Amino acid sequence: YDSVTSLGVQQSVWLGEHFAARGLRFARAVSGSLQRQANTLEAIMGRLPASPPMHVDPRLNEYDPASVLAAFGGGDEPGLRAAGDRRSYFAALRAALRAWASDAEMPGGGETWRAFGERITAAAREAGVGLERSDAVLLVTSGGVIGRLVADALGASAEAAIELNLQTRNTGITELVQGRSKSRLLSFNAVPHLELPGRAYAVTHS
Repeated sequence: YDSVTSLGVQQSVWLGEHFAARGLRFARAVSGSLQRQANTLEAIMGRLPASPPMHVDPRLNEYDPASVLAAFGGGDEPGLRAAGDRRSYFAALRAALRAWASDAEMPGGGETWRAFGERITAAAREAGVGLERSDAVLLVTSGGVIGRLVADALGASAEAAIELNLQTRNTGITELVQGRSKSRLLSFNAVPHLELPGRAYAVTHS
């Protein structure tokens, strides 16, 4: 679960090359502490000239799907994944996420839906502290974090956040502009680096 495949590395390299071709420079680059997030950031930064130091912020980590499924879906997350039935896995995960989002408490004292939102919002906001308004910040995180940040920026529901989460593509680009009090969405889940001839096979979902 917490690893990057060879295809994932290639996707990340192409994304770094895409950023470089656009002349995009980041004032700050941050990933969560999950290995797949850190490795993705490293592969991207390896293709960018004069890239900034890479920072780690565990608040950008994904929610724990195994805990959510165990608490609200009655499911065995590793078993569902091992069975190789993606449809059943994501149906179970969607139902468990809905239950998690509607419950004020997490059985066993785990992270609540509200606490999840608060930690990722704080991480995203603090990533830009001390920078100029025009500076770009690269955050490498996971689908649940992205879906929640986008939904919150739009003032959308938990249901919308869950659906956005389950639509994210690996190394998809989402752009948010951080204002004084709220974020504004510019783009969601774009994969221009995978839309070149011969790369259709590399479009994958998280």
